[in-house]
Amino acid sequence: MSRNKLKLFFEEKELEARTFSILHNDNVHMIESDFLIDVILNHTSVEEQRKILEAIVVIDFKNGDINHFLEHLAKGYVVNHF
Repeated sequence: MSRNKLKLFFEEKELEARTFSILHNDNVHMIESDFLIDVILNHTSVEEQRKILEAIVVIDFKNGDINHFLEHLAKGYVVNHF
């Protein structure tokens, strides 16, 4: 259920594609927002998707920048995978 809502959210927002530059262990990792959205939609658990959805709904309600949250997730992805 959360996956469908997340997919709809990202489709309706039509976020501009961004590349996040993440420094980790003296290496710079470039993470594209489209890649990150794919990871969120297709490679996270139902519980993780629910938590991500809750966070972006609050950010969106407060007119915050979703890309700041995506950058935060990109940092977490890099730390956990590299």
